[in-house]
Amino acid sequence: MIKKVDGEVVWETDRARWKQLADELRRRIRDGEYKPRYPIPSLNQLHQEFGAAKNTIRKVIDQLADEGYVRAEHGVATFVRPQSDWPAQDDE
Repeated sequence: MIKKVDGEVVWETDRARWKQLADELRRRIRDGEYKPRYPIPSLNQLHQEFGAAKNTIRKVIDQLADEGYVRAEHGVATFVRPQSDWPAQDDE
């Protein structure tokens, strides 16, 4: 889970930011914060919330799409895919 202090994201120094952001969005999807068949926040909204570069956010969305969590509709939005499309959850 990404931590915030005084509204600012505190990134782990030993992991790439895109991996931390992917983990956070994946968690939000799995926890139902982002619901299947509904859009996730826009690129601009994610940029504002996390302060990550837009290219980083695009990389994360591409990764989540490759994993089966989301599907992007160009010019529309990125939607959470049905839970049946998600990969099996690893034991952590």
